[in-house]
Amino acid sequence: MANDTGIIEETKKAVTDNERPLGEQAPGTPFIFVALSYLAVLAVVSGVVALIMWSAN
Repeated sequence: MANDTGIIEETKKAVTDNERPLGEQAPGTPFIFVALSYLAVLAVVSGVVALIMWSAN
């Protein structure tokens, strides 16, 4: 239970810390890379499923 106080204080500090905007603290990935990676994963998974279905026949 002694560690709970540290976690609570750490959470309060993280919520109320206004030193830098969130965009500067956690750099983001451009949306196009995220969208293309999702499409690439979807294409690979779909290809594997299609290959399995084709080989089952």
